[in-house]
Parts: sequence; C-alpha cells; structure tokens
Amino acid sequence: MIRRILTMILAIVFLTVGFLVTYRAFSQFSENILPQYLLVMETIRPDVAQQTTRLLTSGFVFIVLGLDLLLIHAGILYFENRKASKELHQLAERQKRLEEINRQTQQLAHHQRLETIGTLTSSISHEFNNLLTPIMSYSLMTLEKLPPSEEELADNLVEIFNASEKAKEIISRLSDLSRKNSPNTFRTASLDVLIQKALTVATPAKPKEVEVRLNLNCWDQRIRANEIQITQLLLNLILNAFHAMEDGGILEIDTTYDSQFVTLQVTDTGCGIPAELHKKIFEPFFTTKDSGKGTGLGLAIVAQVVEDHAGTIQLSSQPGKGAVFTISIPRLQAAELAD
Repeated sequence: MIRRILTMILAIVFLTVGFLVTYRAFSQFSENILPQYLLVMETIRPDVAQQTTRLLTSGFVFIVLGLDLLLIHAGILYFENRKASKELHQLAERQKRLEEINRQTQQLAHHQRLETIGTLTSSISHEFNNLLTPIMSYSLMTLEKLPPSEEELADNLVEIFNASEKAKEIISRLSDLSRKNSPNTFRTASLDVLIQKALTVATPAKPKEVEVRLNLNCWDQRIRANEIQITQLLLNLILNAFHAMEDGGILEIDTTYDSQFVTLQVTDTGCGIPAELHKKIFEPFFTTKDSGKGTGLGLAIVAQVVEDHAGTIQLSSQPGKGAVFTISIPRLQAAELAD
C-alpha cells in the first residue's frame, strides 16, 4: 500500500512537471505564434480559428481536472493506508499481550507443579526417614550381638547400614531442594570450595576432549550462601558448557574479588549464543537445545539463584566464539564474619 502511494505521488510529480513544461511551451507558443496563426486563420477560415481555440481551452481544462483527480485519489489511498496500519498495529499489540498472558500462565502452572512436587517430596522424605531409621538401628543392634565367627553376616549387615545411610543422605538433599529459603539456609561459605565439589560431581559428564582449567583466587574469601543452590548454579553452568563442547574445547573457571564482591567467571569455547538470544536465555522454558535434550530451566534457575543471593549475572557471547558467564556475589566483610 505504501509503495502504491509513493508511486502515485511520483506520478503526480512527473505529471505536474510535464504540465508546467508544457504550459510554459504553450505560453510561449500562444504569445508568439498562436496570435499570428489565429489572425491569419480568422481572415482565411474563421471557423477553424474558433475550433482551434475551443480545443486548446478544453485540453487545458482536462489536464487540470486530471491532476485534481490524481491528488484526490492519492489522498484517499493515504488515509486508507493510515487506517489499515493503525488496525494492524492494534492487532499486533493484542497478539503480543495474548502471548505474554499465555507465557505467564504457563510459568504459573509450572511453578505450581514445582511447588506441589516440593510438598510431595517433603512428605515422602519424612516417610522414608521413618522407614530407614529402624533399618539402620536394627542393623547396628544385630551387628553388635553377632559373634566374631559370623564375618559374612556382619559384612551383609554393614552393607545394609551403609546403603541405608546413603539413602538417608539422598533424601536429606531432596528435602533441602524442596525447602524454601530462610535466613537459616544461608551460611558462610567459600565459593572456591563449592566449585571444587561441583566439579567432582560433574566430571563423569565431561566429554573426553574437553580440558578444564581452574584459576581460583578466593579460597580465603567468604560469601553468605545457600550451598545447595550455589552448587546447583555451578552444576548448571558447567554442564551447559560441556554440552556446548561435545566435540572438544576448553572450560575455564576463574574467581576474583574486590572490596565488595566475589566474582565467578565461567568461560567455554563452545558454539556460542547469538546476540538476539541474550535477553531470552535466562527466561524459563527457553532453550536452544534439540527437543528432549533440555527443559529450558537451567539458566533460569541460575538467574534465580543469583537474584536470591543479591548478586548480578552477565553474559558475553558470539556464535562460534564460546560464551562467558560472569557472576558477582556480595563478599562478606571482616565485621560480618566476626558477628
């Protein structure tokens, strides 16, 4: 529609210029040649002179009318296009609002499911603890009453006790994950120590051709942290880096500090993230992985954990040049450590 209007305006301009040139030529003709021609024709053929005058006058009138019609048509097209553009903009805004409502509804439903799962996990953990406690207790009681000659039976009881103890530890972790944050869940912690623990857990998932480089400089610095959440944050960043470097690469983890913050920097040499996705990458359910390979919650959880710890997170990445995640968390001051 806009092209049609521009074409029409251009045609009007050309027609106007042509009309002005023609009018100027006609003026010169009418001033210099036409009077002599009409004077001669009036003497010889007065009827032809009158007819010529009428034709010239009619032609000029039709040209003016044509220009007027073109201008009116262009005006109508302009206002119609303006109205259509306004309607399209309103429809686009309405569609955008509906998509946002749908996205928020999905997020709310997912958070409700997670809350339900957390409540169920807490209940199940309590029930399992009630079952494991007598198993562990009776294993120890039976082990104490066994004669020294029953070595095989003693080994079996030790295996039962150790397996129960591991199950209880797993249940305790599930309870910690489902438990909401409170002041008691934040403790003084060393970020470098948590990085070492997270790497120990993530190492089995490391591709063979990936090299891990550590440059940890905050062993003696402390942050106030929920250790479970920070470990989850580290695991998500490390595993994402491993997934981005399935064909090999370098994962570098650096920690530094200044007067206010302890800063973590996780750098990989993977496929990178396009600039247009940087704002979306931390949104829940957004993923660049193939269907079935990601939930779109990993980096959303990272962002939430950073927010819970009053920190900041930044992403620097280009396609084919890897990604750098920089996280800053408030550093505990000497006075806070003394308290």
